[in-house]
Amino acid sequence: MMMWITVAAVILIGGAVWTAAIMKRSGAYGQRDGDNSGPVQHHPYALNPIIWVYVAAFVVFLGVIAVVWMSGR
Repeated sequence: MMMWITVAAVILIGGAVWTAAIMKRSGAYGQRDGDNSGPVQHHPYALNPIIWVYVAAFVVFLGVIAVVWMSGR
């Protein structure tokens, strides 16, 4: 069971690093579009579905940890 938790942690951390690298690379080439609207400029990450997938995966990961921890008590 501990192996699955380790694999999930490695996948989450690797995905976060990969996404950060893509974001850094795309920002290095300058602006390609026009300006974003006001709400998007104030909260650029709130509308990004990739961020929400990572948040959901992290919540599931914490749930798995909680279930394993509670079953050991």
